[in-house]
Amino acid sequence: MNGRGLGLICLAVAILGAGCSHAAIRGPASSRPATPATAATPSPSGPPISIASLSGRVTFSMDDDIFVMRADGSHVRRLTTRPGSEFDPTWSPDGTRIAYRDSRRGINNDDEIYVMNADGSGQRNLTRNRANDWGPAWSPDGSMIAFNSDRDLLPQLYVVRPDGTHLRRLTEIEAEYPAWSPDGKRIAFMSMQPDARGSDPNYDVFVVNADGSGLRQLTDWPGEDGWPAWSRDGRLIAFTTSHDDHGQSGDIGPYFDIWVMNSDGSGKRRLSSNFGMFPVWSPDGSVLMYAGDRLWVVRPDGSGLASVGSGTMPDWVPA
Repeated sequence: MNGRGLGLICLAVAILGAGCSHAAIRGPASSRPATPATAATPSPSGPPISIASLSGRVTFSMDDDIFVMRADGSHVRRLTTRPGSEFDPTWSPDGTRIAYRDSRRGINNDDEIYVMNADGSGQRNLTRNRANDWGPAWSPDGSMIAFNSDRDLLPQLYVVRPDGTHLRRLTEIEAEYPAWSPDGKRIAFMSMQPDARGSDPNYDVFVVNADGSGLRQLTDWPGEDGWPAWSRDGRLIAFTTSHDDHGQSGDIGPYFDIWVMNSDGSGKRRLSSNFGMFPVWSPDGSVLMYAGDRLWVVRPDGSGLASVGSGTMPDWVPA
């Protein structure tokens, strides 16, 4: 069983000095028509963002465990301590709970979606099956959690209530790492294409209605496009891509940037000027955070780049 994105995730966590644990599953996918890509634009310069001005709480992965901190990088606290990997956290909209991937038996060995309280207590298995489940994402109203699972061999998109009931499959194509639109009507995700192979396999960003209808492809570049994140007003989607590697890809794998596009796939432009993955928007939509050699924040126009600490796979809620 191969790990989804194992090479690029190992690269990311190697840069971060963490264990190589953030893998998922590979499988075939179907292609769909896409909107044309546009050229990258240079990132603006300017003074860095004032970290002290950032508000809210961030959960993130590091050293095979889940942590929380204030958005300014202070008050870092570890939430999980058991043996094995626990990572890929996502906040409930009200900030009282965190859903995450539990890989206590080893990566891709009966991984489960767990939910815990914001202080790390009350850890509970949500999925309870022999398949691998990962990539949880809470709906804006808190009523559902989207995630991907290989219970039907091909990783596909599912939704389930936070108590584990009313499980429902949404996609027929390969689907991973879902992200809800702010109005809860659509879900963006990444999907492996039939020609995906090698160290930089072909993944693209898709969007589907929350009822499983209206599937649409938003990217069509060679290489990996994925880990989408909707802006708070629903107009933009930030994503990770290997499209523009600055000539820095090599034997260790591709070089990744953060790009943004309109929610219909148009207007693509590069946002980050350094290595970056796993974008998430601040609660007020004024800043994005992403993981590189550290956790970084940047404005949507590419200005103000500043570091807030170490970690990967962040998620951000109000204080």
